[in-house]
Amino acid sequence: MFSNAKSVYVADSTGDQLLVEISEHMGFVTIEVGDKFRMAISPDDAFDVVDALTMVANDVSSHVGED
Repeated sequence: MFSNAKSVYVADSTGDQLLVEISEHMGFVTIEVGDKFRMAISPDDAFDVVDALTMVANDVSSHVGED
């Protein structure tokens, strides 16, 4: 793993813990989830992903507890 890498454990919808690792390599942001998913994207695309996650997460939190 690169020294600039960040990692966090997240729980999926079944409660399983997954390791998510984010790093930069040769100008690309690499996102790895567990040992099954990996993608390398441009920094601009990484910001787009962050924006989309933030918007969706904000919508989800407003519906928690609703039936």
